[in-house]
Amino acid sequence: MPATSPLKSEYDVIVVGAGAAGAAYISRLTAAGLNVLAIERGPFYRDHYNDFYESELAVFNLLWDNNNYGVSGKAFRGTPNLGRAVGGGTLAWTAVALRFFERDFTFASRWGRIPGSNVADWPIRLHHLRRYYSEAEIHMGVSGAPTVWDAPGTPPPPNPPLPLYRGSRLCRDAFERLNMNWAPGRIAVNSQPYNGNGACLNCGHCRAGCRINAKYQADKVLIEPALATGYLTLAYESVVTRLRTSECGRRVCGVTFADTVSGEYRDVDARFVVVCNNPIETPRLLLASANDAHPGGLGNRYDQVGRNFFCHLGTIGYGITEQDLRNSIGHNMGNIMSLDTCENTDNGDYAGGFTLMSLQGAGAGVVALDPLVAVNGERLKEKMAAYNNSILMVSFVEGLPVADNRITLLLAQCDEFGVPKAHVHYDYHDNDIRALGHAQARMRQVLQAAGSSETFVSPEFESHPMGSMRMGRDPHVSATDPWGRVHGIPNLYIGGASLFASGSSVNPTLTLHALALRSADHLVRASLCSEPFTEAVA
Repeated sequence: MPATSPLKSEYDVIVVGAGAAGAAYISRLTAAGLNVLAIERGPFYRDHYNDFYESELAVFNLLWDNNNYGVSGKAFRGTPNLGRAVGGGTLAWTAVALRFFERDFTFASRWGRIPGSNVADWPIRLHHLRRYYSEAEIHMGVSGAPTVWDAPGTPPPPNPPLPLYRGSRLCRDAFERLNMNWAPGRIAVNSQPYNGNGACLNCGHCRAGCRINAKYQADKVLIEPALATGYLTLAYESVVTRLRTSECGRRVCGVTFADTVSGEYRDVDARFVVVCNNPIETPRLLLASANDAHPGGLGNRYDQVGRNFFCHLGTIGYGITEQDLRNSIGHNMGNIMSLDTCENTDNGDYAGGFTLMSLQGAGAGVVALDPLVAVNGERLKEKMAAYNNSILMVSFVEGLPVADNRITLLLAQCDEFGVPKAHVHYDYHDNDIRALGHAQARMRQVLQAAGSSETFVSPEFESHPMGSMRMGRDPHVSATDPWGRVHGIPNLYIGGASLFASGSSVNPTLTLHALALRSADHLVRASLCSEPFTEAVA
């Protein structure tokens, strides 16, 4: 099995998944002197400069394959950009790093119980994450400036904002014409040398992996320093097939995992296990680990594992101008943004909100597949020829959790390691579609105000999967407690966006990183106790 050091039979902690959340856990746990085994399905790219290359197609080397799932409902088309490598989605992400708003943690209280949805308040509030947000921004080297949307007392990001590109300056003028606030985006891309790495070169291929590490990539920033401590063993190109529990089922005692190349299996024990797979694979693993003590899957006594799955609805706008805007140049997303629309205050027909952000350097393929998806033949060639004269924008719309949008197992269909495949059921809530319509209309309005002679806006696509292991205090309506521990199994923690009770309309990575740091601190305190550890949320 590929590993950075010889495998032992027992560790303090096993972390399943070495992506965005797993890296935050790994960093914190090894800094506390805990011996950690991290297990990652994908490869370990040790030499970014030579392993990565600038190509729109190169991103597919870094992404999770979503084509191996059973799917029902009309919303899931397998497009989420989940990662598959040491560093996970941070190798392929567009690096937007925004904090949730205070109101995002109290969605049900703010908007009420929306019929057909299963909205809920989080069991924590913004102040529980405030210092962890700041730590996450320092880890990521976030670039940006204070904004009108910041909560009082929010410190500025560690790096100044990146300069506005030509198309962003037109968006700025459009926002001002429409009496909308704007700001440079909060981006985990270096605007100046930071943490031993150089500033962004504006190559336009962020999603193919940043060869010079100007973009935050968790393998370089957190995992490699953890390896240097001597407390981390990293097993890559390996897949966990089962979580093992004590006979009574009250504690998880280790994992079974396999080498994806040779097929060799191994059992390893641990005092704690942290599952940081994506929001589809995490419930899949818990459900597939069913045993006599947990016949419906680990922690699934009340049928909550896998429920309340949801995504952002994404939409992309394309506006053609008469100016040479060099749209192929620049970091990919959020060079300029407006968050005025993140809370609906104008229309009574939907709850939540949506973001508006610029796109640069995203690649001509994005244009052809999204805003120009209905354009064909010579007309498509004509519109694509205007790529460098165009303004591109993206909006993420807040999707609502629904109890029956969920991850289950296809018990009769197993993968090559004998694990039942996942089934994704996902339909959009009516509120999602109404909010999407407003986002598309506002995006077209901004593009026209920016001087576009023609505008095209894409249909929706699902982005940023969340939910499926909801945090809460009541095991009847949530899968994990306020620290991310699976109800009834106090030494089994969950990391990542699967914990989210609601999703805001801003990108989730900064929040899942902050959550992982907070829960890792809890695990460190728990590791000092001989009995199951409980601690009030404060």
